[in-house]
Amino acid sequence: MRLTTAYLFIHILIFKIMLFNLAKQDTASKLNSPKYRLYLVNMNDVDVENWPVATDATITVDVLLTGKKWFFLDSTVESINPNAAPGQAPINGVLTLTPVIEGISKKSLEYVYANNAQDFLVVWERCADKQKFIGGTPCSGGLKLTYTSIGNLENGIGGIALQLKGGECPEPFYFYDGPLEVDSTP
Repeated sequence: MRLTTAYLFIHILIFKIMLFNLAKQDTASKLNSPKYRLYLVNMNDVDVENWPVATDATITVDVLLTGKKWFFLDSTVESINPNAAPGQAPINGVLTLTPVIEGISKKSLEYVYANNAQDFLVVWERCADKQKFIGGTPCSGGLKLTYTSIGNLENGIGGIALQLKGGECPEPFYFYDGPLEVDSTP
């Protein structure tokens, strides 16, 4: 009985140490509202063979093949909703982004049709502190872009509702402090 009590005491002590050694979170890190802009690149343009190892859950280097650039997509602020839900395996997560493009233009509709069911690497930014995140890493196979609605959307606006969903991965997204060279072609 003494061994069990000592064993339990040690586990409680370790648990308390783990809880109390974690620094207090910055207030900005608790505000999840993302900016309206997503940066996307097709997985064919990602340097998968030389994917960097994250340090402190952060990717800090360029992850694209030489000469490739990011494209951006503007959406309504409330719509991006990054969410990493548990996968079927207990150690995996599945990242889903649900941006809504307000309005329908020839370019936006062409882009959505041309890229429907394609896999992308995506970067988004948190408004409060400008921190960037990257999802759709090679581990998850990229985030598959699909449209869920084109036309009149639930909130009364016309536009294109998208879903970007990845496969199961132990680390569905990271912080991103690497470069974001954007293609200037409209």
